[in-house]
Amino acid sequence: MFRSINSLALFLALSALTVFAAHAVKADDAATSQPSSSNGSITVTVVDSDSKPVAKASLKLYAKVKKSDSDAKPKALDSGKTDADGKYTFSGLANGDYKINASFKKTHSKGSATVSVTDDSANLTVTITVASADSGNSGAATAPSAQAQ
Repeated sequence: MFRSINSLALFLALSALTVFAAHAVKADDAATSQPSSSNGSITVTVVDSDSKPVAKASLKLYAKVKKSDSDAKPKALDSGKTDADGKYTFSGLANGDYKINASFKKTHSKGSATVSVTDDSANLTVTITVASADSGNSGAATAPSAQAQ
């Protein structure tokens, strides 16, 4: 009987150790795959070809896709609409490369920009000029700049 209890105790101890080790590996893997910080922001200003702000322009934020991953259709990480001044801010962003698409249904205008959030440039501003699909110009973006806060 005593041997049965020792065998059962040993079995339970080994089972608990196995479960603990498997959980510890999963926790370590998750920690390395998560971005280091999520405090960056990108303030986007959408203007038309006359440099006038575009209110209610639709914005979508995407993680920039690597060429090797180009077969997969990216999903928007966030979206929003510009205010009366043509501005919208994406916040709580981790370091990384992002693409922002802007569109304005009323005039069928589109534009986009690509930006990188880093520790040195965590709060960026970018201006996207939306151009009509009829004009042949797909829209342009000014170079993003770091904004001191």
